[in-house]
Amino acid sequence: MSITRVVAITGCDSGLGWAIAARSAREGLITVAGMYQGVDTKAAESLEKLCAHPYSLDVTNPESVTGFRDYVRCLLSDNPNYKLHAVVNNSGVMTIGDYEWQTTAMIENTINVNLLGAMRVVSAFLPDLRKSALESACSSKPRIINVASHCGLQPLPGFAAYSASKAGVIAWTKALRMEHLRHGLSAVAFVPGGFVTSSNIIAGQASHGHAMLKNLNDEQRSFYENRITSLTNYLEAATAHDARYDSLKDENIIETFVKALTDDNPKELYKVESWRYMFYYNLFKLPFPEAARGWLAKKFLNFPE
Repeated sequence: MSITRVVAITGCDSGLGWAIAARSAREGLITVAGMYQGVDTKAAESLEKLCAHPYSLDVTNPESVTGFRDYVRCLLSDNPNYKLHAVVNNSGVMTIGDYEWQTTAMIENTINVNLLGAMRVVSAFLPDLRKSALESACSSKPRIINVASHCGLQPLPGFAAYSASKAGVIAWTKALRMEHLRHGLSAVAFVPGGFVTSSNIIAGQASHGHAMLKNLNDEQRSFYENRITSLTNYLEAATAHDARYDSLKDENIIETFVKALTDDNPKELYKVESWRYMFYYNLFKLPFPEAARGWLAKKFLNFPE
């Protein structure tokens, strides 16, 4: 009996999530696409045309995560030749701004979606993944793929909560990999590099900037207002038009993900880097004085003062 692999992916409404779900379906894998905005969207309809299975999913809601897992279980139960191959944690949010500026809700939502949301999904699927790994007749290992970030490898100013969430994802992924090595189940971190203009991940930045200003006390507002306003205006201009759900066309990112998804013995880390990212992130590793590292970070981000 030929085996058909099943892949469950979170955060497939746009950007990276939609692109990797579409590619997974085109590769012939049974793809269950978690959609935060629901299944009555153009993004969901387009995935359905590729024979993917869109499913409403909010990774911050335990009941929603359980429903997502149960839907995948039903597919496996109804089709004896289906085997669970991968769970991909792609759901993510990002708010840009100094840690002191961000509201408690912004900070907690970043951790809740990026780290705890991924943990909820993996906790729901781990027994099934482990069972698939132990019973699998395929040479390709079942796997967990957690989408991380360069910010998790090298934190940056203005990305404190986001960096913390992604550093947590990387550390947790390494631990999972060691814990399940004996079971034949692999855990992989995927760092896709920069693709903000092909994603809606900071589409809400303008409203976040206004909320930051409103949340500060008088002393903080007088100290930070000009910087927050300049950054908000800069980022609002950069995201003036919402990216289409299928805007991500970077073949290097997509092909690297396919390797993480299909390599028989997946590596611990798959990373995509432009020359600019490679240049700066290698400089960050050098033992420069702290002031020089701060200057490098400012040059790399190129945000208004």
